[in-house]
Amino acid sequence: MPEVKLTEEYGFCFGVRRALEIALTNLERGISFDSLGPIIHNEYVVGELRRKGVEVVDSIEQSKKSHVLVRTHGVPPEIYERAKEFGKTIIDCTCPFVAKAQWWAKKFYEEGYVVLVIGTKDHPEVIGIVGQTEGKALVVSSQKELDVSLIRNKRVGVVAQTTSRLDMVEDIMGLLVKEANEVRFANTRCNTTQRRQDEVEELSREVEVMVIVGGKNSSNTRRLYEIASRNCKRAYLIEFPNELMEEWFYNVSTVGVSAGASTPPEIVEEVYKKINILLKGGTYGERKVDEG
Repeated sequence: MPEVKLTEEYGFCFGVRRALEIALTNLERGISFDSLGPIIHNEYVVGELRRKGVEVVDSIEQSKKSHVLVRTHGVPPEIYERAKEFGKTIIDCTCPFVAKAQWWAKKFYEEGYVVLVIGTKDHPEVIGIVGQTEGKALVVSSQKELDVSLIRNKRVGVVAQTTSRLDMVEDIMGLLVKEANEVRFANTRCNTTQRRQDEVEELSREVEVMVIVGGKNSSNTRRLYEIASRNCKRAYLIEFPNELMEEWFYNVSTVGVSAGASTPPEIVEEVYKKINILLKGGTYGERKVDEG
């Protein structure tokens, strides 16, 4: 019999649940606010909040409301200063794991270390972390991106983007240990992210097809897809159930499913249900999902 296996970790992580609870609580209290960037990288969730009156803005100045929400990824310190200048009240939804990375980056910088952030340079979380160092932190995602002359014989303090893969961290740390005089590493990777990555690593080795569910612009979702693709020749990244293709499951007996930390659990369960039906050769009457 065909089998669909779902990882134990899926759906919203702690940081995302916390952010959405804060947002919804404020709405219930009648507080009107805009979101400085999408609260999480999931179009469905952003669309649901938009229907409740929460608009996504690119800057503090752009918002016409008295309150502005800082998303899970956090922001640089100057954003808080700008909010004061414009008389805005901040609703802070920065993930506690991200806040920890920001704290360590600031500490290393103030203690005179060359601060190195392992992550994606243009990701909003990394931008917020780098902001704690007056923009002076180095950002790399692999050894080849690191200019060794900048860390050779120096004291280096290292933090990681919360969604960084373990192999990325190990790769870069190996070079730092060889070249730097002193290396301090703050393990700022998210525990839930690690468990999710471990489960995908294991499951993707066992199945013929692996489906990862989540926003195409979600860093943690892309990390899961990268891991799945390494181990499974037929790995797919989708955001909604209607993206599943019947031909993916022809003559297949085992399928694995997992999802990014910003993916609503009900969408993951809908994907799981649809794959089960497709594997058994049935037809699927989809409920309509509004994609925002």
